[in-house]
Amino acid sequence: MINKPKPSTAGPATTRWDPQAYLQFARLRERPVLELLDRMTSQQPRRIYDLGCGTGIATQLLAKRWPEAELIGIDSSSQMLSEASYLPIKALWYRCDVQHWQAEQPADLLFAAAVLHFINGHETLLPRLLAQLRPGGCLAAHMPDWRDAPWYALMLETLEHGGLDNAPLGTPQLRQCMAERPVLSLERYYRLLAPLTTGLDIWETEHLQVVEGQSPIFDWVKVSALRPVLLALNEQERRRFLEQYLARVHQRYPPERDGHTLFPFKRIFILATA
Repeated sequence: MINKPKPSTAGPATTRWDPQAYLQFARLRERPVLELLDRMTSQQPRRIYDLGCGTGIATQLLAKRWPEAELIGIDSSSQMLSEASYLPIKALWYRCDVQHWQAEQPADLLFAAAVLHFINGHETLLPRLLAQLRPGGCLAAHMPDWRDAPWYALMLETLEHGGLDNAPLGTPQLRQCMAERPVLSLERYYRLLAPLTTGLDIWETEHLQVVEGQSPIFDWVKVSALRPVLLALNEQERRRFLEQYLARVHQRYPPERDGHTLFPFKRIFILATA
């Protein structure tokens, strides 16, 4: 359990999550949480687990929506939990990898905001999470759909051809890992979850995010999707990757005349009632 910890200083900075960088787009990261909560009109959960809570962006909104509920934030990053623990809300914080997490008591609500897409094996992961709900409990999740995102395709292209003389960067295992995307189609999620639930709502939205900064697309993805790449490359490869990737992203996402950059972003939403 984490209770007002001091930020950890162990390990090189490149191996740690950066809470402040993640909070740069906090309002835009709140938007899908609010969209998910807007569909949850009948739930009155008593015990809520916020899976992959990070800095507590969703946890704050859950505490506001259900102030009397027991609220537990789960995350694998001590840096993120350290930031979250200073929020002025009543919550417990536990450090644990969501992939291996098990609820101590059945949950009324499992809330997973932008975390499940980092975990492979949704065919087994989601049924395992549903099994940790009490009857009538709800799994509420949203996750980016990167399958057709230009910025993700540019990342794969840079790994494959960004080295000297168009050589690949990183190991074959890294390139294969990044090419494998655990997010399923809406139809596959329905076929997986419908036999296990009493109520199921699945939808996808595309938000036209309007972002600011010199490299706002990179600033957004570097703290999440690109993190495994930046960690796996050596220093020379990392410099080469950043040089090549930034050039590709700036060409694909040029700023508008008003200085803003348009960043279309797809997300999948799931509300599954046990």
